[in-house]
Amino acid sequence: MNTKRDQILDTALKLFVNNGFHATPTSKIAKDAGVATGTLFHYFKTKEELINTLYLETKDNLTNSLLENVNVQETLKAKFRQVFFNYIFWAVDHPNHQQFYTSYSNSPFITNLTKEHGLQRFQFIYELIEKGQDEDILKAVPIDLLVEAMQGLLNGIIKHLMENPEKMNEEKYQNDAFKLFWDTIKG
Repeated sequence: MNTKRDQILDTALKLFVNNGFHATPTSKIAKDAGVATGTLFHYFKTKEELINTLYLETKDNLTNSLLENVNVQETLKAKFRQVFFNYIFWAVDHPNHQQFYTSYSNSPFITNLTKEHGLQRFQFIYELIEKGQDEDILKAVPIDLLVEAMQGLLNGIIKHLMENPEKMNEEKYQNDAFKLFWDTIKG
């Protein structure tokens, strides 16, 4: 069931993606969500609290998707392949969340504490990378650098697929995209 809080978050997501943070007054969020402004402030004391909550909930949503079927994969490469496609399909299925995530991940509106909490949600990725580096499967570079390279490549592939949706279901294209990703991170 869609609660008022969910309505506010869904509406804020769309408005932040389409209009930006500063161009989205809380009165517009409340109006478009079909709630009173006081109701918005009942759930979120400030617009900054709202965007930080939205950031963490987006990360939670993404993390849940990334983890699907990863543990049933036997090899590290298969685990990364699963994460790769989980991310791609999540982004394509949730374009507003993807746009919000890429637009606001380094935003000054997201507090350092929120960023730290958000980073904790991806701990399993860091553990996979560390395991891969320990086994000389992945590049022996600082993990944070490798994560940034992975994120940049994923964002580029996602952007390309969103602009060319007909390629999304082409098996060869999918395999080529993963090969590009894997060749970037393997040692």
